[in-house]
Amino acid sequence: MNYKASRDLPQFALECKTLSPSRLAEIVLNRRNEEIRPESVTMWFKRHPDIHDALHKEIVEGLPSAKEQVDASIFQNGIFQELGSVKNWTNEMKDRDLAKRVINRNVGRLKRVCMGVFPKWKVDLVSEGLWCLKHPDRLTLDEARDLLRVMKEKGFDTHSLRIPLRDFLTSKGFVVGKKIAGGKGRGFGKYADLKVKEEILEKMLNELKGINYEAYLVDEVMYRTATRITATLKILKSDIEKKETHAEIRVFDKCRRSMLKSEEEIKRQGKKWLKFISLSFYEEVMDFVGERGKLFKISDDEMSELNLMLIKKYCPEVVKKYPRVMPNHFWRHMFAQIMLEKTHWNYGIVAFLGGWDVKSLQESYGKPPEEKLREWGLKFMPTLEASEMTFQILEQPSLEV
Repeated sequence: MNYKASRDLPQFALECKTLSPSRLAEIVLNRRNEEIRPESVTMWFKRHPDIHDALHKEIVEGLPSAKEQVDASIFQNGIFQELGSVKNWTNEMKDRDLAKRVINRNVGRLKRVCMGVFPKWKVDLVSEGLWCLKHPDRLTLDEARDLLRVMKEKGFDTHSLRIPLRDFLTSKGFVVGKKIAGGKGRGFGKYADLKVKEEILEKMLNELKGINYEAYLVDEVMYRTATRITATLKILKSDIEKKETHAEIRVFDKCRRSMLKSEEEIKRQGKKWLKFISLSFYEEVMDFVGERGKLFKISDDEMSELNLMLIKKYCPEVVKKYPRVMPNHFWRHMFAQIMLEKTHWNYGIVAFLGGWDVKSLQESYGKPPEEKLREWGLKFMPTLEASEMTFQILEQPSLEV
């Protein structure tokens, strides 16, 4: 049988559950022994948009009614992301300027929920009879809560599922509220005692300076200001203002610039942080940047590779204790621990300098070590005792008759 586009393309698309031009061209070659270019498939669908739309609704959007069984083909790469509710959610996340990796991670977690399969935890709820395939367009708040209960009963920390589910269901119009908690995961604060001596950190930075000068400057910014890697790599030259005694950097952390229409709005959203660096380091950065507008061009991934190499070499005990340590975020932790010690655990000062609120800083880095508390106790206890003795003397009743 000879190839006929009007007959074969819709038929093969439905049979093989695909609208991929390259895949359809391959199917035509195998079934009709005729070689066509993927571009010709694309052009044919452009000339027949009504047919493409109808196929798209049936193949990509999955099930037209809640009574029909979910077709497992919707979980193929590239198809799940095009489903109506998922695509709308993705666009909303893009509008909020979430990083691409964050969006992909959220969509991936939603996909695992809909499939009921969690390879990392070695859990397949469908095979256990505890779940069935769910189409994201039809996923309800109650169903999501049921899955979270099952996973919790199995002993898993559901934080990584709760957060994207809250966001996705809200995108669909559900009023989630407290029905799915948004609190911290079990591992929150587990790096609170992550600390490396200053002299070791200096050796790490000195070696990096000889390997990759730009990477060295990025680490210095993170170490000196506690700025996250994503925000550090977005700093513009215009964000830095030189003062008489220091320089100030406006850091936009976990937000996009276009969202912040005014200084009042920035203040209200709490998304802009002022970070401080010395004049000598300011000059070092400016000499490197030259005339370009953005400070750094290096990628997050390259920074991770370099920092992990340094951590493994100079403080292998960190990787041993924290196998999943984030190599770039490591420098934000170092700022917090070292500055807390230098300020005698003055959380207010360190929170202001590093870009935390006091509560978050306390939760993440805990209380001062016991030896420091003991030192303070021994120092101030005599003062307290003297005050009590004075009070007792003042309160002593008169013996005069």
